[in-house]
Amino acid sequence: MSYERNPWVGRTVLVTGASGFIGSHFVEHLCSRGANVLGTCRVLRTGHHMTASSSPCRMIEVDLGDASATRAVFKRPAPEVDVIVHCAALDGNSEFKRTHSAEILDTNLRITSNLLNCARDFGVSEIVLLSSSEVYSGPNRGPTAEEDDFRREMRHSENGYVLSKLFSEVLAERYRAQYGTKIYAVRPTNVYGPRDDVGGYRQRVIPSMLARIRAGQHIDVWGDGSQIRYFVHVADLVRTTMRLVETGKYDSLNVATTERVSILELAELVTEIMGSPRRIRVDPSKPIGVSGRLLDVRRMHELIDFVPHSLYDGLQETARWFRSVGGHPYANERVPYEKLPRNRRG
Repeated sequence: MSYERNPWVGRTVLVTGASGFIGSHFVEHLCSRGANVLGTCRVLRTGHHMTASSSPCRMIEVDLGDASATRAVFKRPAPEVDVIVHCAALDGNSEFKRTHSAEILDTNLRITSNLLNCARDFGVSEIVLLSSSEVYSGPNRGPTAEEDDFRREMRHSENGYVLSKLFSEVLAERYRAQYGTKIYAVRPTNVYGPRDDVGGYRQRVIPSMLARIRAGQHIDVWGDGSQIRYFVHVADLVRTTMRLVETGKYDSLNVATTERVSILELAELVTEIMGSPRRIRVDPSKPIGVSGRLLDVRRMHELIDFVPHSLYDGLQETARWFRSVGGHPYANERVPYEKLPRNRRG
């Protein structure tokens, strides 16, 4: 397939969480396609990848959990927003999610609700809701298709992040039905790639491994390390999502690869790519956790015209970025979450 027409030229796109890991990649891609990009962020950072970029994105500092402040973004003297790409969310590692479950659920639902109300009231034609494969709760027996979502089976969880993704999709479905809002729910598996946070409460498994290797520390693997994960490169997530909006064909879309890897295999692969001695500790006393879910990606491959990154190639690219920033891309900005003013969180 080839796509000669560029539907983004001249369109105004609002990207939430624009200075973050995933949001910054959306900004970069949209600017390269000729879109007029507005980016929101909780705190305007200095000296990091967004402000150092030549990107023409206009950044707006705003607390999207504040309904009045969010509406003010849409009232500014700027072009009308055509599309919202909603990446902003309060997230974190497993320990952070365990100890901040209520705050995560409250924050993420308020942000999504405020944006959906603004989209309705200010005539935004399309919204991308960055969801998660964790909205699926049915039996994990084979590839899970988009139809196997919360409408078929809903399960309670104590994880506020999972609940926030689940109920954001429920809310989106109701907005589609009542207001006719065009909302795309994009459900990726574990996302990785350059610019991922390598420190603090947001740190995910791959940047955590990279950081520990760089520090000469052991990688700690819980259980026997046999738990399976599926990863998708951030650039593949962005390009696939843009194709979904361009075609308008589906309301929901799985974004993943079918390449499976155990956590122990992942630790060994990251160690090899970093060219470091093998320092991996397996702790059978720790819970092994639930294996990742294999997604049905037939819709995705129907839409895209590129081959997604292999995990090995994607990890090599991520490791090159990690080395280029010295392992500390936001070293001058590290503020523990608990020390952030409450209106600066999320």
